[in-house]
Amino acid sequence: MVGVYCFGIISVCVLVLVQIRSSVSVTSEPRTHYEDGHNYHHRRSTTVRSCDTEQMEYRLAKLEAKVDEKSENLVAELRESSRRIHSLEMHISEVRRIVADFSSELGRTTESNVSTKFQQAPAQRADNEKLEIRIENLSKGIQLVVAALRNLNSDITWVKKNISNIAAETKYLALLERDQRLPTTPTDSWALKNTTSRPIARNCRDIQDTGYSVSGIYKIQPEYAQKPFMVFCDMETSGGGWTYIHNRFDGSQDFFLEWNDYKTGFGNIGGEFWLGMEHIHQLTGNDLNELLVELVDFNKRRVYAHYTAFGIGSEAEGYNLKVLGGYSGNAGDSLVYHAGSRFSTKDRDQDRWIEGNCAKAHSGAWWYGGCDTSNLNGRYLHGDIPEDLAFQGMYWDEFKGSRYSLAESRMMVRPRGRDSPDMVSADSTMSRMGDDY
Repeated sequence: MVGVYCFGIISVCVLVLVQIRSSVSVTSEPRTHYEDGHNYHHRRSTTVRSCDTEQMEYRLAKLEAKVDEKSENLVAELRESSRRIHSLEMHISEVRRIVADFSSELGRTTESNVSTKFQQAPAQRADNEKLEIRIENLSKGIQLVVAALRNLNSDITWVKKNISNIAAETKYLALLERDQRLPTTPTDSWALKNTTSRPIARNCRDIQDTGYSVSGIYKIQPEYAQKPFMVFCDMETSGGGWTYIHNRFDGSQDFFLEWNDYKTGFGNIGGEFWLGMEHIHQLTGNDLNELLVELVDFNKRRVYAHYTAFGIGSEAEGYNLKVLGGYSGNAGDSLVYHAGSRFSTKDRDQDRWIEGNCAKAHSGAWWYGGCDTSNLNGRYLHGDIPEDLAFQGMYWDEFKGSRYSLAESRMMVRPRGRDSPDMVSADSTMSRMGDDY
């Protein structure tokens, strides 16, 4: 309709232009013959015709401009009308589809109501039961999604907190490296000085032997390490000289990480961390070491497991639990099952479970066999856990079992010297850990 109207207007305008141009052509045609004795009249008539021609051309140009403007407006209106018509057609199609769907659904509902009259009561009960089961499953699914979102928010909070701690600790350690000062004493530290007269200590026992007795962060360089690294030294527990290799106490650090993370180490050396398999191998792979494991539940009960022999193989050996023996303590021996096993992570499966991956199934990284009786790098799950999360927490089977995730766990090593006791003194350990031993 709009298109026909526009075409008519444009046609009229074209005809008017043609007529005007014809009249201009005829009127402005110069006369080619002259009469003798009438030059004056000729010049005058020529001047008049020239003025008329200019006036007609001016009017023509003005009319052409108006026609062009009207044409552009009409084209714009035509496009807008076409767009609106197209939009209306789409809406009409959508309405028709909705009406058709509604009619179809109404028809099915009517047929269902009619057929229901002829169905027996048992069939109705079966349908209702199926519907109730579906509703219940949907409700459970929604609850799982909500729980997952809560866990995700909690993880995000932990990550932000840990990033902040790492940034602060890194800045602090950088300043210490620059100034070569010991963080745990007000005086210059032998542990952080790298001078030719006094080499860097191989471990925390070496630092202790030089007279330092305050627990804290020190720099060491084991015999076969290419460069020094920072460690936390415990100078108090059972004679001191211990190097922390694992520390967890609040769940702020994610331990469900990959092989390279466990190889090089991660976390905050002043908080939760894993020292790194390569560093642990450098500390324990060439000399006889002892291991102390400290555990705490959410009721503040503290227990320990001491091993007089502990050593980790190289990366080529899969960082296997190469040496383990001489257990004593009150936590129970939940590590002996893992003796000889290679270390596994979720992206490097070296366990003996042929059908699966213990690290993935138990949400951790450990010396899994097929699979475990301890999982101190598992998830931080806050005490008692449901059956479907069994074995996934930070657990020690002989202490609280696989359905209890511990509050704290620490692992520390030191070289066995001639003065090392055959077992950790319960009294000295209790003085460090508390009277619950």
